[in-house]
Amino acid sequence: MTSDASNKQIVLVVEDDPMLRGILAEALAGEALVVLTAATGEEALAIAGPLDGQLGLVVTDVLPPHMDGLELADHLAGLSCPPPVLFISGVKVERTLPGPVLAKPFGPVAFLEQVGRMLTVVQQD
Repeated sequence: MTSDASNKQIVLVVEDDPMLRGILAEALAGEALVVLTAATGEEALAIAGPLDGQLGLVVTDVLPPHMDGLELADHLAGLSCPPPVLFISGVKVERTLPGPVLAKPFGPVAFLEQVGRMLTVVQQD
């Protein structure tokens, strides 16, 4: 990845737990990514809309309050250039999601490896 901020990939982290949201954002920022955060799906959509075509990845909790991760992914799919979505969950997911699921608790290495794989795929497209 380049050090030019205009070429950095943008990752949106959607997590209702402020401590976990901060930890994930800090880990991603250390990887030379532009990191945006949202506490709710509604907040995430407000951020994502104007960035249509610029988001490299959305990381979202499966079961945040008000709007679950699947509903958020459905809304994001309506963008002209929908970003890939990485789901994180502290409970066993019984349904099919339109992206990989990383089970909580997970360590920073597993998280960053999954994010790296997904961003690499995006760069190749």
